[in-house]
Parts: sequence; C-alpha cells; structure tokens
Amino acid sequence: MIPSFSDEALYTLLCKYLLDEADGEERAWVDNWLTAHADNRQLLDALRKVLDTAAAKQYTIQADTGASWQRLYQQLDVPETPARLRPVRSFSWKVFARVAAVLLLLIGAGTWYLATRPAEKYAGPLQATLLDGSKIELKGKASTLHVAKGFNDKNRKVSLKGSAAFDVAANPDQPFIVSLGRTEVKVLGTRFTVNYQPDSAILEVHVSSGKVMVIDHVRVDSVVLTEGMLLQQDAARQDFRIATHVLDPVQKSLVFQDVPLEEVLQTITVLYDVRVIVENTALLKFTVKTNLNGASIEEVMESLALSVGAEWKQTGPRQYRLK
Repeated sequence: MIPSFSDEALYTLLCKYLLDEADGEERAWVDNWLTAHADNRQLLDALRKVLDTAAAKQYTIQADTGASWQRLYQQLDVPETPARLRPVRSFSWKVFARVAAVLLLLIGAGTWYLATRPAEKYAGPLQATLLDGSKIELKGKASTLHVAKGFNDKNRKVSLKGSAAFDVAANPDQPFIVSLGRTEVKVLGTRFTVNYQPDSAILEVHVSSGKVMVIDHVRVDSVVLTEGMLLQQDAARQDFRIATHVLDPVQKSLVFQDVPLEEVLQTITVLYDVRVIVENTALLKFTVKTNLNGASIEEVMESLALSVGAEWKQTGPRQYRLK
C-alpha cells in the first residue's frame, strides 16, 4: 500500500517516477494520479523541466591553465583540443526532490499548483488509490466521488453520489469522512460499501470489517455500525433501519449462527422490505442456525419456520405470518 503523502513527499515520489527509480506500485499510483486531473500532468511536466535543468548542470568544464593556448590556436587556425568534461558528484533522487521542490516554489509553479488545484473528481466505474492510501471502487457510470481540497494534509473528506466500496487506510488522528448530502459516514480504518442516490434520498451502508459511524445532521441522529451490519434510509422512512449478520446485501447473503428469531426477523424485514407478524411471541426467543444466499422471501420464511418449529403463510402483499 502506498504511504500517505504530504506535498513534499508527493514531490519526492514524482521525482522517483521521472528518474525511473519508483517501484511498480509507486509507478501505478502516479499513473492513476496523472489521469485524475489535467493539472497533475502540468505539475509533472514542470517538475521534469526542473530535473532536466539540474541534470544538465551535473557536468562542468574543468578549469585549464592552458586556456590561453587554446585562444592562441584559434587565432592560428589550429584545431582546438576539446575541453574535458568532469562529472561532479551525482545527486540522489532525494536531493533532486528537495532541489526541485525549492525551485518550483521559487518560480511559482509549485505554489500556483497547490493553491489553485481543484478538488479531484473520480467517475465510475473505476478502482483508485487516494493520497492517504485508501482504496475506492466506484460501481457504475452514474457513481462519482469528489475529493476535498487539502485531502490527506488538512482532512480526509470525500463526497459520494452513487455506489462505492471503500478500503480505508487507518489513521486514528484523522478520520475518513464520506459526505452523503445531509448524512456523513465517519471511519478510522475499515472496509465498507455505500450506495447513495440523492434524487430519491436512498442511502445504504454496509460494513465488511471494522466499524463506521453514520451521522444524520438534519435529524441529529447517529449510529455505529460494525462488521456485518447494514443500514438503510430513504425519504419515506427517514429513521435508520439496521440489519445484522449480512455478508453481502446485493446477493442477500446472510449467516445466522444461533441468533434469536427476533433479531433474524429484524434483518429479514430490512433486507427484503417485508412485514412479518409472529402470533406466538415465545417463538421470538428461539434461536436460528442457517445460511441463506440469494434466497427468495418464500424460501426464507420456509427456512425460519423449520428452524423454530412453526408454520408460515402470506397474508397480503409483502406481509407474512408465523404461528
């Protein structure tokens, strides 16, 4: 994983890239960085010119006490003896990086770039690594991600529209924040997926590992999600709806290992958008042990009924009863 980059570290990495001293992962990061915005290419070109200038000055004409003889030969039309080139001490890429950064700042290129570069924007579908080392995967052409100015230096904020998976690099001193309209997801280091459709106010957050905090600033509500938890919210039902034991919400992959029926039904009602009434409330304490993957709601009800020794039937559209 590529480490976090300050502006000085970014110059260092770019110098290694230009001098062919970057490893494969570093080169891949720079290649991806170059496609993120046109200004990035301009910065690299400016840095290349600085390095070319510095490299050209690595060779100097050796002082020669016989220089006057050369001038005399010229006057006599005698072929000159070529001046000897003496290489000075070669610089490492680290020295180049420091020199280049200073020169860029002096000529204004670095200052201009850092002050005026816009927030980066990514459009799906794609996979990318952000400056802090966090990895993102935008799913679908309608998905976009905006990276805030000062990302990794002053903040780790992004805004998302659409669906994306995140593998966030750990940084306890600077939480990673995903802005989703009026709601935001705050994490320290974890893997999670977000689906946010602002036009219909649909929000879905699923945590694969670690934990995240989801904050609704309008309703002044927040909840902490841990591994296997799924949160849903929409315009019609603005309260957070929470499901547990979810491996994959898209594939409806669920794993229940001795989980009380009451908790299982909470997950089923959220994931399948149904209502289940239990006539005998004593059944709610019974435990369920089953794995479901892509099952229909009818298959789910049959599995639950067998697990707790009950019967089920459909009583209306998206309504079921256990007894």
